[in-house]
Amino acid sequence: MNTNCFDAAVDFLPAGKQRQMDAVLRAGGERTSASFHFYEPLPKDKPGPHLVRIHTHRPLLLGWGDAFDVLGSGRSRILGRGRVLNLFSEKVTQTKIKKRIDFLKALQGDRKSAVSALAQEKGIRGLREKEIRDFFPSGEKTLLRLVQELEEEGKIWILSFDPLFLLSQEGFIFLCGKITEFLSRFHQKYPDQNGASQERIQKRFDVHPRVLSLALKHLLHTGQIKETGGEFSQPDFRVILTPEDERILKKLEEMCLKGDFRLFSLEDLRRHFRISPKKLDRMLSFLIERKKIVQGKDGLLLHSKWLDEIIQNIKRSNKKELTIAEFKEMTGLTRKYAIPLLELLDQMRVTQRKGSLRKIL
Repeated sequence: MNTNCFDAAVDFLPAGKQRQMDAVLRAGGERTSASFHFYEPLPKDKPGPHLVRIHTHRPLLLGWGDAFDVLGSGRSRILGRGRVLNLFSEKVTQTKIKKRIDFLKALQGDRKSAVSALAQEKGIRGLREKEIRDFFPSGEKTLLRLVQELEEEGKIWILSFDPLFLLSQEGFIFLCGKITEFLSRFHQKYPDQNGASQERIQKRFDVHPRVLSLALKHLLHTGQIKETGGEFSQPDFRVILTPEDERILKKLEEMCLKGDFRLFSLEDLRRHFRISPKKLDRMLSFLIERKKIVQGKDGLLLHSKWLDEIIQNIKRSNKKELTIAEFKEMTGLTRKYAIPLLELLDQMRVTQRKGSLRKIL
């Protein structure tokens, strides 16, 4: 790609104690004046290569690994030679010099280690295919084989193949740690809430949804966090409920079990308890977490004890198929409530829709 500011490794040092010098750079048959700024202190006995940021007078078409010559006065005497490392160099502060040097040292290896280093440099933002190809022009099969080898070695995660989208293992571990830290602070600030939604975590870290999804799934699988009602929290976190909250929970459970197993909509419950939708959602999340109720489609709720009895009645019927009419008679429900409940049973793999019938699994 065309660039006029890049990092490189060279085999020479400037005269004197200055870490900056001007010379002529020759690459691919082209020449241009350039400024060289060396990243590290310059003891004369230190063997090369030496890492340097180069700013050319005009853009040059370069790629990672390209060789170049550096010419002295008269443009004929060769001061030394170099190799292009980083095509997207920017001036860094003194506090970030070490990180830049570590990055450039990693880029001095082969193409595979350089791709790994580039993915690591991108951090939790991830590395996209266009960025890889701008850095390392190569065939599609070669690049695919290379990144698959890196994933097998545990150095990266492949989040997408078409187009390629990569995340370094280091970035993945860093994000997982930051999410658990964020949840800890969230619980301290909002002790009355079950946890933070995925949307809230997404907004906090501003990463690609696939990156966040990978981290959350890993943290859930390893038990480092838990999910309740679509909200994420630390595994040992528990909301401390007030006596009034416990009263509402008890009434909610009774309403789900009242009479012949009636179903209630969320709107019915909000009006009955005169509470906000947000608080009702939290109350229902507590009951779901305690396995007292089950929430179906369209906001309909039913008691888990009643659901278990329905499943047992279906099993004891010894039927292979079930009509809607038979299900209504079995449960005493109207069609308005029977259909959503059947859909819930489909989701639970108790039944499977087969035309107008339900196959009993």
